[in-house]
Amino acid sequence: MARIALEKELQILKNLLLDMAKIVDEMVNGAILAIDKLNPELAKRVIEFDDQVDYYENMVSQTALEIIALQQPVAKDLRFIITAIDIAKNLERIADQSVNIAFRVLDIYNIREKSIPQCKVTIIEMANEALYMLQSAINAFVTESVQKAYSVIEYDDIVDRFQRDNIEQIKDCMKGNAELIEIGIDYIIVVQNLERVGDLATNIAEGVIFTVEGKIPKLESEKIKELKEMVLKELPVFDLLKKHAHLVLECVERLSLALEAYNTKNFTRLEEIAKHIIEIEKEADQMKRNIRGHLPKGIILPVERFELFLYLKEQDAIADVAEEILNWLSFKYLEIPKSLFKEIETLLNKSIESLKYLEALIDYSADFLITKNENSRNQAKEIVRTIRYSQYLAEEFGNKVKKEIFSKIEDPLTLFYILKLVDLILSIPHHAENTADLMRAMIAK
Repeated sequence: MARIALEKELQILKNLLLDMAKIVDEMVNGAILAIDKLNPELAKRVIEFDDQVDYYENMVSQTALEIIALQQPVAKDLRFIITAIDIAKNLERIADQSVNIAFRVLDIYNIREKSIPQCKVTIIEMANEALYMLQSAINAFVTESVQKAYSVIEYDDIVDRFQRDNIEQIKDCMKGNAELIEIGIDYIIVVQNLERVGDLATNIAEGVIFTVEGKIPKLESEKIKELKEMVLKELPVFDLLKKHAHLVLECVERLSLALEAYNTKNFTRLEEIAKHIIEIEKEADQMKRNIRGHLPKGIILPVERFELFLYLKEQDAIADVAEEILNWLSFKYLEIPKSLFKEIETLLNKSIESLKYLEALIDYSADFLITKNENSRNQAKEIVRTIRYSQYLAEEFGNKVKKEIFSKIEDPLTLFYILKLVDLILSIPHHAENTADLMRAMIAK
């Protein structure tokens, strides 16, 4: 039910963006036609649309923040919401560029009433290319097409080239004729506004790529890579570990839903839950690779690098277990006695309990390692003891469940299948305990 509610909210957000995009597209079309025909009435209508676009941007931001607060989305859903806010900002700025062009139309119209320029400046071809980029970016967003998004980014060089050529053309037109300086400046501003439309369309395309693949295309350039390294030097490593721990918990908590769907033979629901869990697990795995692969070598850490990566590997193994359990459930359906199934559900809940302390453990440990606050160290050690005890309780209950399995199940295949499922579930608190012990070792020095 929670997933259905989230999908409805996401569709509302997407519809708001599409409505906003249609208005902005009309504004850009109107501005281009106004500059081409020097139509002041059309320019005024473009300006009047600006308030409506501002309203839509506010609605998108408000809706997105409400979804984050109430639904707590993760992985691709969260990326989509973040991108929606960014796309709305870019659309609002494109609308501003259209309004700027419309105002220039009014200025040029009034100037031309007084003096006709001796040369004609042609910028409509550039305008159409910028409009094509906008429409392609919106289409990429609607279809979630990464290929279309990349083509928009590549197209930006064409609009940039038009900008350089047109500005040179306008400058040549202005040379030696003081009467053309004022109108020439207006045309240069129009050209710059059109180039900005192309840049903002590129931003939208990059947002599509971020939503679908989790990549930020701008980070591919060498200058941005250098900037990224500078930022990473200041990036709190333990904050990343905490975010990773949250994703791991999100994965495992959804196993209860998967187990329920399996028991009720709702395999469509099971497949849906599995896809969501795997998506979150991939997000956690990607974060693990980013931490391992992109931290600059010169970063000063309060712990040894290999200890940090060892901890990260063990924490990530918990998410891997969630995927293993899903795979095991997908191999075969076997009838589990009702009373036994309830015991397995209880075991899963007891196994997950230890994971709920990981984020607090990271917080207290980080505070001690950075500030040497002994109180934080003691709190971290207490959490480690709590996790160990949770693991002990889960293991003890797991042995009880295994005894019941042997007493109630006679079929060898069913016996093997359920025992394997129990062992997989018990590996969750086992990895949690290992994770806690590794953190305990880091703060013990």
